[in-house]
Amino acid sequence: MLDDIFFVGLLASTFRFATPIMFAALGEAVSQRAGVLNVGLEGIMLVGAFLAALGAWWTGTPWGGLVLAVAGGAAMGALHAFISITLRADQIISGIALIVLGLGISGYGYRMTLGGMSPPPSIPSFSPMEFWGLSDLPFVGPIFFGQHILVYMALAGAVLLHFFLYRSRWGLDVRAIGQSPVAADAVGIRVQGTRYATVIFGGAMAAMGGAYLSTAQLSGFVENMVSGRGFIAIACVVFGRWSPLGAMAAALFFGMADAAQIRLQSLNPDIPFQFFVMFPYVLAVVALVFMAKSSRMPAALGVPFQPPR
Repeated sequence: MLDDIFFVGLLASTFRFATPIMFAALGEAVSQRAGVLNVGLEGIMLVGAFLAALGAWWTGTPWGGLVLAVAGGAAMGALHAFISITLRADQIISGIALIVLGLGISGYGYRMTLGGMSPPPSIPSFSPMEFWGLSDLPFVGPIFFGQHILVYMALAGAVLLHFFLYRSRWGLDVRAIGQSPVAADAVGIRVQGTRYATVIFGGAMAAMGGAYLSTAQLSGFVENMVSGRGFIAIACVVFGRWSPLGAMAAALFFGMADAAQIRLQSLNPDIPFQFFVMFPYVLAVVALVFMAKSSRMPAALGVPFQPPR
């Protein structure tokens, strides 16, 4: 009985811990397929988490917070697109700037608004869904029918993105741009416009991951609450071979590792908890080392495109 409870709790937590990573990884997979790398996911997720909490408090509903977070993430994605696509600056440097910007905006904004209130305001948050009592079913209920709606949105988004990326004209254009923007431009594909769209979309998805943290998982904002999930999302893209379904599977893998380390802490009180906390990040490093060697990234990833005059 105790083993069953442990196993059910582990699997149910896997989806919850994987969701913010999954949102960011899905958006980044599409962006990288178009040839644009965004290492600033950490900063965008932080801004999304803060704006979601602030918007939920303003509007009285977590959906209002989600809309505000998506708008903020799209704006930061557009900033990265302008710097890296229009100005053709180094994409890694632009992404690092987004991390610093996100840390500053979220921290300062929080202290000037929600953090400056006493007592702290109550943040409306998403409640777990029950599906007409199906969440009470033994074993499968808590795992598949007791999650927040954003969990199901992330899973459905992975399937839809995979379909559009590999079964639609739009997806063919994106993949062609990521392989050879010069050839794509020669056949009439709008390289710059498509790259802008994918980077903005990636920013919006990363912000949704941050919004999940503050309006579903925690029901509030804490400075630097993303805690490296943006970097793990980038690892998931590589681990998933730049495929939405692969990125989803990788996010679930890291989500399970995160859920497991929390349970291992309670089972091994004599071992310093920091050892278990670092476990998912060690896995991310190992995945990057081994998968980067065997995976074929988009040929034009990180390469600026100069439109012909």
